[in-house]
Amino acid sequence: MVPEFKVGFHYGKVTTGEIGVLKKGIFFTGDVLNTKARIQASCNEFGTDISISEELISKLNFNKTYDLTEIGESELRGREEKVILFSIAKKIEKQPLITKHMVCR
Repeated sequence: MVPEFKVGFHYGKVTTGEIGVLKKGIFFTGDVLNTKARIQASCNEFGTDISISEELISKLNFNKTYDLTEIGESELRGREEKVILFSIAKKIEKQPLITKHMVCR
């Protein structure tokens, strides 16, 4: 059995804090977290497992190991501006075909 999940990635500022007196906990808040959650929810709409915002893509330096595909512009709930989303997948290297001339004896 292989676990399945959907994930959304976004870039932005996060506010952190500490709550509690006896049992302390850390919390995170900010628009970036809400946007990330909406991006993750859009995975079903676009049929992807991983969705990444254009804003985050512009901050990262992808090498030739990954394929990025623009999947569309999304009006995310709670946001005025549309977000352009990408999917990402590891490139599958094509294995050379072995022909009868390549077989060693």
